[in-house]
Amino acid sequence: MKREGLYAILFCLLLTTCIDPFDIGDVVEGNSRLVVDGLLTDEPKAHEVRISYSSPSLNTFDAEPVTNAEVFIEVENGNQVQLSEEREGVYLTPPNFAGTVGATYTLRIRTAENISYRSLPETMPAVAEIDSIYFEPDSRASLTSIGTVIDEWGLRFYLNTGTGLPESNFYRWEWEETYEFIAPLQREMQLDIPVCYQTSRPFRALLISSSQDFTQDRIERQPINFVSKATYKLQRRYSLLVTQYSLTERAFNFWSDIEEQRNTDGSLFDPPPSRIIGNMVQEDDLDETVLGYFQVSAVTQKRVFIDRTEVPIEPGGPVRGFSSCVEPIEELPTTGGEAAEDAPPPEFCYDCRLIPGITTEPPSFW
Repeated sequence: MKREGLYAILFCLLLTTCIDPFDIGDVVEGNSRLVVDGLLTDEPKAHEVRISYSSPSLNTFDAEPVTNAEVFIEVENGNQVQLSEEREGVYLTPPNFAGTVGATYTLRIRTAENISYRSLPETMPAVAEIDSIYFEPDSRASLTSIGTVIDEWGLRFYLNTGTGLPESNFYRWEWEETYEFIAPLQREMQLDIPVCYQTSRPFRALLISSSQDFTQDRIERQPINFVSKATYKLQRRYSLLVTQYSLTERAFNFWSDIEEQRNTDGSLFDPPPSRIIGNMVQEDDLDETVLGYFQVSAVTQKRVFIDRTEVPIEPGGPVRGFSSCVEPIEELPTTGGEAAEDAPPPEFCYDCRLIPGITTEPPSFW
């Protein structure tokens, strides 16, 4: 879930455009490179490390999983936590392993070819609590099906966080949204009107910030998500869950380089113009380029709920999701005086269970 988003960022921003291969010169020099995507937090769970070789053709779909490797996390006290290979190229810690704030960890990898890699030591920083998550009416430019640009109105979500102390901290955020809705149309004598739930997450989103330019550790009005009134997400009830990660300064600089290079070219799909250095090295050849990052973070979360009644009608008008669900007009006069029949609306307009990825089981937190 969240790990897939991080993995997608690493591949799409470090290796390829996700559309066409390109030449990134000395980043890979035409050879496969080891790619590491690992995250250790203070949550008691199975933590995941993904390891692969980049494709020489730079086609991410041809990336080769690194199998049968020996992977472990070394703690500063000398203890080692062995990871097991769950599936090809995906290695997991024991189920209830949790990192400790203030402790230092090193990821070590020995491939089946007996080549050893390690991360630089990473110390887990503490994380501040999220003070508040709130929304304001806002709009964004949207391209219509006929090529015109309009203002699409909705809710922009923000958060405030920080310790308030005279120190610098570094943050990264992920979010997921869950919403409750029903189909907008009912057939005559239809008694079964199911209530549906759907959860979604952003793809290749990157949200980071720091308080290093402030006199105290305080982040305010950090944009998190935009929810359009033109979707059914706000039809009945909406929930936003935000996960906040602490970052070391080195990890923050890594993600900042990715963000800067993405923004320089103006597109998430554009390739980075230069090398982005992570924290992984080849032990016997420090000049070898190793892609990716082993991140060590403390985590906190906060969830908010928004009911339909809390969504302001203006600006932008009321919530109007399911734009394709319009009752058909059976007869329309044509220029020739004959009757014409509208195409019927899609079946999901009568039964929300037909929409991919939905469930009728309310989430445990609902």
